[in-house]
Amino acid sequence: MIDIVRLSFRDFWTAKFISLSLLPLLVSILGLTWLMFFGGNELFGALQEGAKIGEYPFLNESAPYFSFWLKILDFDATKWIVSAIFYVLGSFFVLILSVGIALIVAGFMTPIVAKEINKRHYDIVQDSEVSLSRTLNLSVKVLLKFIGILLLCVPLLFVPFLNLFIINLPFFYLYYKLLLIDVGSNTLNVPKFELLWLEGGGFGFIFACVIFYFVSLIPLAGLFFQLFFIIFLSHLLYRKQSVLKF
Repeated sequence: MIDIVRLSFRDFWTAKFISLSLLPLLVSILGLTWLMFFGGNELFGALQEGAKIGEYPFLNESAPYFSFWLKILDFDATKWIVSAIFYVLGSFFVLILSVGIALIVAGFMTPIVAKEINKRHYDIVQDSEVSLSRTLNLSVKVLLKFIGILLLCVPLLFVPFLNLFIINLPFFYLYYKLLLIDVGSNTLNVPKFELLWLEGGGFGFIFACVIFYFVSLIPLAGLFFQLFFIIFLSHLLYRKQSVLKF
C-alpha cells in the first residue's frame, strides 16, 4: 500500500495530471459559489411568492394569514435568519454535493488516467472491455440501493450523537460503489471486473475509499485530490490483475 501511495504521488505531481486535477476543482468551486450566493436568495424569494398568494381575492379567508407572513418576510432580519438557516442546514449537503460534482467530473477523466497509468507502468493488453450498458445497469442498481439506505437513515437523524455520522453511510456507499464501477471498468477486463464486483473490491479498495471519502469532506482538499484517488485506485487494480489470472 505504501509503495502504491508513493508511486501515485509521483504520477500525480506531474504537469499532465496536475492540470487535469484542476478541472474538478474549478467546476466544483463555480457550482458551489453559485449555490451559496444565489441559493439563499432564491429560497427567500420562493417564500415571498408563496406568501403573496394571500393577496388573491378568492382566498379572502386566508388572506390575513398570508398577509401576516408577507409582512414578516419583508423585514431584513427575517431575510438574514432565513439565509442563515439555509447556509447552516445546507453546509453538510454542500460538502456532499462538492464530492459528487468532483466525482462526476473526475469520472469523465478516468479512462484517460487509467490508460496513462497503464502506459507508464504496466502495459497490460485487455482482451475484453466492460460494456457501457453493464456499467449503467450497475450504476442504476447502486443508485436505487443508495436511496433505500438514505430513507432508512433519515429517522435516525433525530437520534442524538448517532445523527453525527449516520447520514454519511448512504453517501459513502454511493461514493465507494461508483468508484468501484468507474475505475474497475476502465482497468480490468470483463471476467476480472465481474469477480472484483462480487467481492466488493476487496479490503484494500474499501479501506482506501473510506480514507478518500473523509478527505473529500475537507473543503477544497477533496476537490483537488479527487484525481489522485483515481490514480491510486488504478494502480491498486492494475496490480491486482497479477493475482486475478484468467
